[in-house]
Amino acid sequence: MKSFLLAMVVAISSVVAPVAMATETQNPYQLLQGIAEEVVDRITNERSEITENPNYLRSILAEELLPHTDHEFAARMVLGRNWQRLEPAQQDLFVTVFRDYLVTTYSKVFTQFDETKHSLTFGREEDYANERRVVVRAQLVEEGGRPPVRLDFHLQRRTPESPWLAYDLVAEGVSMLNAQQSEIQASLRQRGFQGTIELLQERANADIDLDEEVDLEGLDD
Repeated sequence: MKSFLLAMVVAISSVVAPVAMATETQNPYQLLQGIAEEVVDRITNERSEITENPNYLRSILAEELLPHTDHEFAARMVLGRNWQRLEPAQQDLFVTVFRDYLVTTYSKVFTQFDETKHSLTFGREEDYANERRVVVRAQLVEEGGRPPVRLDFHLQRRTPESPWLAYDLVAEGVSMLNAQQSEIQASLRQRGFQGTIELLQERANADIDLDEEVDLEGLDD
């Protein structure tokens, strides 16, 4: 689990960047590489602010992550067939709450990030010019001799002119999207829609604690 969390941390830091960067290149390989450099710089330069106020991580990710992730698509995927059973207002509510939940979840994972120990090495660049959905392969390398963690970034664009958006990360064969789908589906069975919304809102509003043991196993109380 620790290796998977570390993979998430570095991977998340590789799918966020200024909006201009996404429009400057239509090559997702180059996009991810450039973003990784930008975000590591920001974390390094703003480490004192994060230490003083851990909730600052939430602000950083809300500003930098959301424009480059397809959280609406991810929300539809985790709901599966339940999406069609919801009223439009309920769909909109779930997308918003799920988005906020992701920001807080990723912020908590970021408490384990150490820019001096973790790095990302990308695989061979390929031609993505005519693709709408791609997988960019990479490896997480951690100082200390641990085996590299294999990462597959899943990105898509709706039109050839649209920017690439990340919607899933597969770390050593484990899909974040599938894991979230299992968690949400279980919560819907146990609590229903409103109960799941309330739980996600509670998790989304939780304070970030730099010393907290991160638990991403599920949405259990």
